[in-house]
Amino acid sequence: MQSYRRRQSRGGMLAVVIFLLILVGFTVWHNRNIPASSGTTLALSHDFEQVWQWSSDSYAGGAEGAHWSFRWDGGGKAEGIEQLAASLGFALPSSLDGDAPVDITATNDADRLKLWVRSKPAGQLDGDSSNSPYELVLLLDTVRGTGNKEISEEVEKVEHAAIDAGLLVQGGFTVRGEMVQADAPDRLAAIAKAKEIEAYDDSHTSSLTYYSESLKSGVQSGAEKVNLQIANALTTGTTARELIIGVPLITGDYTEQQ
Repeated sequence: MQSYRRRQSRGGMLAVVIFLLILVGFTVWHNRNIPASSGTTLALSHDFEQVWQWSSDSYAGGAEGAHWSFRWDGGGKAEGIEQLAASLGFALPSSLDGDAPVDITATNDADRLKLWVRSKPAGQLDGDSSNSPYELVLLLDTVRGTGNKEISEEVEKVEHAAIDAGLLVQGGFTVRGEMVQADAPDRLAAIAKAKEIEAYDDSHTSSLTYYSESLKSGVQSGAEKVNLQIANALTTGTTARELIIGVPLITGDYTEQQ
């Protein structure tokens, strides 16, 4: 495995900076290189279980002591999105059946879920717009100390709801917490049997992007497919290093819920 100290690609550096520094909030994760999936397999549930096992010895307090955040992006028709919302306990503030453009949010505080639905911008309407006139973003944000079983059940519930509603979705997650082993990123990559694709390193953050055949998720980064990003960053105001893992990539736009 190549060391990030020996290889820093310009494209990789730019990609990582964008993903790590994107503003917190409800912004659409819209990337035309990310193919939507019908979700016929529980890919994200599978990848969550893998990363939980791989990272259990790398965080202070174990994987349970880290912060896990999940996000699904996709689109569909009104009936599919309304079915998804109902099955996940959301009460939409308005119907999607009218002619006016839609831009609504809903929350399910009990399950720590947030949903954002909007009409596709006119510039994005194409030949299949009748099959997918709405975009959606669904967030699941856990608290530190949440166990594997509870998170797994919630992720599976979301994936099954999307499948049943016939929606096209692409999922991902980020986990972050205090790193207890200086060589944790290299150890995790070795456990995942991951091939290094891109690298970035500065005085505060070191990040590597990989492809692992052990994971079912994946996105295109140029000519390469990637599905695992591992970074360690200096926590502001402390000397502790934070270990951040993303599948298929690290994103910084998950809403923190206290």
